[in-house]
Amino acid sequence: MIVSNRTNFRTTPRLLPSAKLGNLAKTATSRFNLLAKCMHYATMVRCGPAPSEMPISTEQTNTVPATRFPLRRRTTVLAVLASALAWSAQAQSPPTAPTLSLHDAIVRSQASPQAHISQDQVDLTRGAVIQAGLAPNPRLYLQSEDLRPWASNFDFPNSTEDYGYVGQLFELGGKRSRRVDFARANERQAEANRTLANQQIAGRVAAAYWSAVANAGIEQLLERDLSAVDEIARYNQERVNSGAGRGVDLIRVQIERDRLRLALATAKREVVQSRIELFRQVGQAPDDAVRLSDKLDSSLPAQTQTLATVLATRADLVAAREAVQAAEADVRLQRAVGVPDLDLLAGYKRNAADNTLYSSLQLPLPFRNRNQGEIARAQASVHLAQDRLRQLELSAQADITAAQQAFQQQQEIVRDILPDMRARAAQNLAIMDDAYRSGGVDLLRFLDAERTAFDVEVSALRTLAEYQQAGLRLQLAYGMQP
Repeated sequence: MIVSNRTNFRTTPRLLPSAKLGNLAKTATSRFNLLAKCMHYATMVRCGPAPSEMPISTEQTNTVPATRFPLRRRTTVLAVLASALAWSAQAQSPPTAPTLSLHDAIVRSQASPQAHISQDQVDLTRGAVIQAGLAPNPRLYLQSEDLRPWASNFDFPNSTEDYGYVGQLFELGGKRSRRVDFARANERQAEANRTLANQQIAGRVAAAYWSAVANAGIEQLLERDLSAVDEIARYNQERVNSGAGRGVDLIRVQIERDRLRLALATAKREVVQSRIELFRQVGQAPDDAVRLSDKLDSSLPAQTQTLATVLATRADLVAAREAVQAAEADVRLQRAVGVPDLDLLAGYKRNAADNTLYSSLQLPLPFRNRNQGEIARAQASVHLAQDRLRQLELSAQADITAAQQAFQQQQEIVRDILPDMRARAAQNLAIMDDAYRSGGVDLLRFLDAERTAFDVEVSALRTLAEYQQAGLRLQLAYGMQP
């Protein structure tokens, strides 16, 4: 409920715990003693010391003992007194509550565990890039044949054939470079997904922030409306007690007060829930002492982007294009995997008492398995990624058009309709307030005017919140960071 300037409010003092009262009393006592000493010292400077504090001389019993300090000394003492008063006033001021702007909330959310998940996925793909560029390790073979340790005539140097050779696999068809290309395409896709995830986190934080600000504004409106209704209830109670008012008017006001109390309880619950959701999106524990500093009526800058620029820079479209490139790199890799690899072996062989060299070449014959199935799978993945890219482009165009129209409509409402509506509601309430206090209208019409003004202010808050949300959706449609 919105009240006019003529409505008088009565504030209820806030009660403090006994421990805080004791601390405040001690602090006030010490500051009072300090000020008393300063004032006493200033009085001595002005009028001289008291007779009980002056030394008495037999030679000067008939003279006036009071002597004044120089002007510079009096000025210094007065400056000390003024500084003490200023320090006392500053110490009594309440501490400033910490604030949280939308920009600060978004910055904090980028360091949350939710944001670290996408960064960890990028780190996974970077490890895959390192592994993809590594060549196969050489292999060492040590072999001994014709071992007969149970025979009586067995002589190991002359009765066995011993081998010592090294094998190396040579990858053909450009497998290693194809693996690196595929891994790097996955890395670029993960980086684009990280950018998209950060934008989505920022969008959710901004949406939760404006929702919490709107709910807090509605709570403040209800508190002011309830305070005004309490004043009206006391006014009608005094009229009933004096016999000048009707009891039915008092009951109507009390019913209205009960309705506002229920609405205020609901609003407080929504404020708590919206703040919990905000801090959950930020990635921090809820803090009731933090005050949200940004205002709903803050203007948004004009935002225009060409369709070609948006399609080229939006994070989800960039990730979709990287997915197509990764699928194409996978096709090239699977075709390279179908090429047989060459395995060379070379080393030493001891045959009985003869020392010889050993060499071998191994090459699979691709008569049946040429990796046909994996090649077909990779080609299907390319078609799938391309279809997803085209669908995302169509969805992006629709999102941009819808976001632009919604933002323009909300901007026109906030600029053209909302100010006049709020002004008329406030004017109507002021007229009805004067008419009710002068006895020109009954209580029902006055309460209806107050309820109308309150509904208009709530609608204004929600409209401003929707205006901020429309601007947020337009930023996300453009692929911009909120």
